[in-house]
Amino acid sequence: MNFIRPSVTAHFRRWREGYGVGVVVLLGAWLVLKGYLITSPIYIGVGALIMLVTLGILRTVTLRTRFGQDAKAPGLVEVKERQISYFGTMVGKSVSLDDVTKIELRESEAYSAIWVLHSIDADPMIVPISAKGSQMLFDAFASLPSVRLDDLVAAVNRSPIQRHVIWEKVKPSIRA
Repeated sequence: MNFIRPSVTAHFRRWREGYGVGVVVLLGAWLVLKGYLITSPIYIGVGALIMLVTLGILRTVTLRTRFGQDAKAPGLVEVKERQISYFGTMVGKSVSLDDVTKIELRESEAYSAIWVLHSIDADPMIVPISAKGSQMLFDAFASLPSVRLDDLVAAVNRSPIQRHVIWEKVKPSIRA
């Protein structure tokens, strides 16, 4: 017999990384407090350092968790060595992050939304936002220059999802 509701279990399973980092932040706060009580600058410094580092990590973990969707759409997304691959039921495609020129988020009739990855010399790659493994796209997109992670997460969580350009490669200007 399970005494914990499935929705509560799912919530804690989804946010477990954030709760773990939160515990480390509290450990840093405890060290700072203990340092003030026994007047030890070493405790204060170590505790403050732990808090600063883990608060930065907590922000990234929170964004990554909010980005993730439940795997409902068919297909599998894989990210290996800056190569994004989507293996669908009827089609599969790969694109290198170095070749991506634009990333769009669009509404779709078949799925809740789709990622459209435009590349230099190929047709756009279409990936359902809720395909299995699509949460790995967060780290892939985060590695692109000048991508705004807050805008990325906000676009994914917006309802209804509208056509939105997430990132576009800046073309170098040629000066004579």
